[in-house]
Amino acid sequence: MVAAVRAMLARPAVTRISAGARARLAYVALYAAIGALYPYIPIYYHSLGLGLGSIGLVAAVFSAAGMVGSPLWGAAADRFGRSRFVLLIPASLASGAFAVLALAHGLWAVAAAAAAASFAMSGVSPVLDARALETIPDDRSRFGRLRVWGSISFIASALFVGWLTDRAGIGSLFIVLISALLLTGLVGLSLQSRSTEPILPRLGGLAAVLRSPVLVRFLAVALVVWSANSAINGFFSIHLVEIGAPQTLVGWAWAIGAAVEVPLMFSFSALARRFGLERLIVFGAALFVVRAAAVALVTDPVLATLTMAIHGAAFALVLIGCVAYVSRHAPAGAAAAAQGVLTATIMGLAMIIGPEIGGELSARLGLPGMFVAAGIAGAGGVIGLAWLLAPALGRASAVVVPEA
Repeated sequence: MVAAVRAMLARPAVTRISAGARARLAYVALYAAIGALYPYIPIYYHSLGLGLGSIGLVAAVFSAAGMVGSPLWGAAADRFGRSRFVLLIPASLASGAFAVLALAHGLWAVAAAAAAASFAMSGVSPVLDARALETIPDDRSRFGRLRVWGSISFIASALFVGWLTDRAGIGSLFIVLISALLLTGLVGLSLQSRSTEPILPRLGGLAAVLRSPVLVRFLAVALVVWSANSAINGFFSIHLVEIGAPQTLVGWAWAIGAAVEVPLMFSFSALARRFGLERLIVFGAALFVVRAAAVALVTDPVLATLTMAIHGAAFALVLIGCVAYVSRHAPAGAAAAAQGVLTATIMGLAMIIGPEIGGELSARLGLPGMFVAAGIAGAGGVIGLAWLLAPALGRASAVVVPEA
């Protein structure tokens, strides 16, 4: 038995398939977990008796822990990138922490468990992104064709968990969440780095990223865009329930958004060659503003659900654009650290600022009023992106290697 386990660790069965297929499988597992988590966790918190302000606080704590964890995990992955355990360790720790969260009661116990889960989980996505990008080193805009499998998985997971929670209770989301995270870690055993770039000492990769003026300016403006968007998403599921949508329709809303992502991610490389990477980023950010206006004005549950189609288009263009842009400008030897800082910014700090301010504004203006304020802030972010990327907006940022 011991010999069999050692043999499995020495050569996981999944290594018999291509590196790209392994990355796709990891995205399927990870986004099955995310599809169970993000659409339903606000409803779960609400079921525990937490108010909107407390939910915003827990969301901010969750994001703060992820913001701290992402760059640290990314730097560690660059430092120990040739180890097969760089995904298994954070995924396993996150699974355990979410199990604790499922049993926690009371604001501070829930917040502490959520922080631990977020810190651990924040090590999964940036490392996976960096490893996936290693499989397409000559055309980083093709990253969308790998990441799209996560969106497909998100759709299936969101719909399934919506059905499951309607029948078994909102707490059943943790069954899917924990199982999918463990699977992500197991697949991660086969995603060992093959990079030939020099290994930077300790936190050298993180320091190199923070010294890059191009990346720092870009991340600062992206923070505004993602903060405005996260203010809306942090309370969107609750908004749907308040205007009369069943939890199954909540699942459909998030699935619709992910469904729109799929064709855009598949075609992102071609779109980048035709229009330029920077133009796609700015256009996607503008769609976030359009979505904010739509969700603020619509009160019918079905129509409000359909606004997620606009969000899906915006999310696909801005997310893949940000990952590709940061990858292009990442310092040598700091690929995972750069993605970690990006994740900390748009999935960490932005999700602290957005839900925290969104919760406070919702208490004063109501959810529709908060959505309007988020749209105004997002418009400012679009202007900032257009100014920052102006030199590239006048031309298409061509990809020199044709798509395979």
